[in-house]
Amino acid sequence: MHSKKTQSLLLKITIVVLAFYFLYQQVVTKKAFDGFDILFIKQTMFKNQDLIILVFFMMFFNWFLEAVKWKFLINKIEKVSILAAIRAVFSGITVSVFTPNRVGEYCGRVFCLERADRVQAVLITVLGSMAQLLTTIFFGSIGILFLNNYIPELEKLYHEMVFAYPLLFFMLLFLNILLLLLFHNISVISNLMDKFNWLSKYKKYKEIFTYYNAQELMMVFLLSIFRYTVFTTQFFILLKLFAVDISYLDAIVLTMVMLFAISVIPTIAISEIGVRGSVALYLFSLVSVNTIGILSATFLLWVINLLIPAIIGTFFVFTLKFFRK
Repeated sequence: MHSKKTQSLLLKITIVVLAFYFLYQQVVTKKAFDGFDILFIKQTMFKNQDLIILVFFMMFFNWFLEAVKWKFLINKIEKVSILAAIRAVFSGITVSVFTPNRVGEYCGRVFCLERADRVQAVLITVLGSMAQLLTTIFFGSIGILFLNNYIPELEKLYHEMVFAYPLLFFMLLFLNILLLLLFHNISVISNLMDKFNWLSKYKKYKEIFTYYNAQELMMVFLLSIFRYTVFTTQFFILLKLFAVDISYLDAIVLTMVMLFAISVIPTIAISEIGVRGSVALYLFSLVSVNTIGILSATFLLWVINLLIPAIIGTFFVFTLKFFRK
């Protein structure tokens, strides 16, 4: 019978092996490189090292903001330092590499905690992810409303069906108001669960939704917006770096729609590059014929924001605590 210490070590090694296996499949075997001109990307990076360094440091700032957000939320059940939160975030990225829709990210984080109930911690982590998803839906909805400026067929449809655009506008408006109200009044979920007696045994879990008031949830939402801003700015910088002739306004509108589309397509994190590349190429080719530049910017952003953090996270995986004394 293996000791818990041995079992824990085996689990950590398994996670790292799986992470590197998926990275190997996508990168070393060049599956992720299909459709991308790697030589062109390398040459452009070499000529624009200052901008690459800027985008690289923005990646750290992006994940730092996520760590601040998670620390703010998780402190309700266990006080953690910012360094511990950063370690948890990067560990979560590594675990998310080989899990559908990044669900492994929750486990990667909660196993960094010393004492807190792990189910409660997962629910809190999900709450933080909800804030980021709401941000994506909110700005994505704005982008969708401007899509007719880029797709002539859509503009024609709106002219032929005069009620189509107002209907879309009010549907998106209603959806966002509903989602934002629910998020900032998340305690409603606990109140609804109270009406079902068979859920009483889950009291300590449903209480999670009462831990945060509207002001605290607004803070979480604002941190999510800051992260969103960093990410979209990174992408704009890379588009310009690869000579994609596009205005800031056009780039932001299309990026908002791109992120919205990606968020609703089921993927495994490390395979997102194929999905991102296809969506980005469709949207940005509406305003630019520089397909190589569009794909290059998409690929490099994926490498900087996901691939490199996943590799960094493998070092932190060995600090996870699967078993407690």
